[in-house]
Amino acid sequence: MKRLFSSADLHKKERGQAIIIITFAFIGLVAVAGLVIDTGMLMIEYGKLKRSVDAAAIAAAQEFRPDPNTGDLNIQAMENAVWSFLSINQFNNVNNVVIHTCEDTVDRPQLCNPDPEGNPVENRKLVEVTATADIEFAFLKVVGINSTEMTVTSIGEAATIDLLLMIDTSGSMAYETSGSPTSPETGDDPRVCNANDNCQPMRAVKDVAIEFVNSLIYFGYDRVAVIAMTGQAADSNAVVNRNPVEVLPLSFDQNSIIGAINGLKVFQPRICDGSNSPGECLEYLNGSFNRPICQTYQILVSDPDPAVQSTADPSSCPSSNIGGMIELAQNAYSGSGNSANQRAESLWVSVLLASGPANATNPNDDYPNGFCPQNTWLGSFLPSPPIPKLCRDAYPDTRHSANSGLVTYTNPISGAEMDISLYDADDYARDAADSLAALKSGDGVTIYTIGLGAGVTVPSAGTPTQSCTVATTTGTRNCGEAEYLLRYIARDAGDDFNPTINHGEYFFAPNNLTLQNIFEIIAQNISTKISQ
Repeated sequence: MKRLFSSADLHKKERGQAIIIITFAFIGLVAVAGLVIDTGMLMIEYGKLKRSVDAAAIAAAQEFRPDPNTGDLNIQAMENAVWSFLSINQFNNVNNVVIHTCEDTVDRPQLCNPDPEGNPVENRKLVEVTATADIEFAFLKVVGINSTEMTVTSIGEAATIDLLLMIDTSGSMAYETSGSPTSPETGDDPRVCNANDNCQPMRAVKDVAIEFVNSLIYFGYDRVAVIAMTGQAADSNAVVNRNPVEVLPLSFDQNSIIGAINGLKVFQPRICDGSNSPGECLEYLNGSFNRPICQTYQILVSDPDPAVQSTADPSSCPSSNIGGMIELAQNAYSGSGNSANQRAESLWVSVLLASGPANATNPNDDYPNGFCPQNTWLGSFLPSPPIPKLCRDAYPDTRHSANSGLVTYTNPISGAEMDISLYDADDYARDAADSLAALKSGDGVTIYTIGLGAGVTVPSAGTPTQSCTVATTTGTRNCGEAEYLLRYIARDAGDDFNPTINHGEYFFAPNNLTLQNIFEIIAQNISTKISQ
């Protein structure tokens, strides 16, 4: 029988099979090695993408604010922030980014408040960022797997804001209506300019405050409260008291907030009638407005009888109750008796604008007109300077306690001695600021203060024990009397109670034209604190 194959042919066939087996084995080895290596690369890329998206989500949350043009949520700013952070982290193969917020009606982040309108206190500024990227393989291409798509989701959150606006509405907020900003003139009658809504700088302050709120606050998530330094008149004939008033408690509603700011009125006391009734009044000469005066004090101090002069008491007249405004801010943050209104997780920020130093306080049982030491009543009769101002001593950086012991005071007219408290309006405002700043644990309450106009730069009668300077366009100048207080409130208040307070800053506005820039700086500063 003839053989079909020789042994040499058989050996050749076996060698051919071995090459095929080795080839497939090598491909399998490459595939296994590629699987291991590319899987490792995939995990590295996933970690890199996850970190990038985490950072991008936080950055996007910081843009949870209104679009300056439309007032709607600024989604474009969020998208820009996401792509910027992906670029910074050198992750350039992302092909799609999707952003969802609690404003969406579908696909909302799971942690969003299910009842945003009925229970807005629980609203949160959540931003969910989902990014999809193509990951190229290095070795798995051998077996036909070139790439894979990877999707990562992350949620960022920005703090909601509870903002307190404390606005000076004392008589000086009408002094620029018709001319000089340092003294009242005929056209500065608050009864007239309140009715016309053109009191200056009051009107300018309101305009800038509204712009500030619209640029910073996202309504429905952030809240604003408005506090006025004095009572608010309903019409030109109304008479109000000088005590601070909460015009609007913390509110989410845009119309209510803007309306409260827009409706602020300059202090409108009674018209002088020649009597010695307590309280400030508006003086008219020949039918024309002249100025606000403390008529009861002037009648007594001008009396020819020294015994009557010595009883002149001005404590019912001053109206710059900075401490009283701050106490109302404390009540607002505390929920005004309703703890359900508190939001401990929010950023608590207060902005206080004043046009002069403190010279009034809230009344109490012992001091029905508030704290106003008797040694400040008759300064013009003192034999030598420093001469104190009404209801505050001559030294703007001194500090007295309401619980300190009484001191002996000699009346400069009658010579009678009495025991009095030296606790004054400035001390009262500092104590109130300490309580407000330390009201919240952690970073406390951040307070910004603005001194408006020449009234805050008036030097003190006595030499301060601590130096204080304010930067100007031409260098620096010494602080005015009011600025010692305003700087303390912004920079130092509450440190003895809570050393971790994240303080604000004091700003000087020489006129209303500089207010807009100051409020923009404050808004930027607040935005920075949100991300901390």
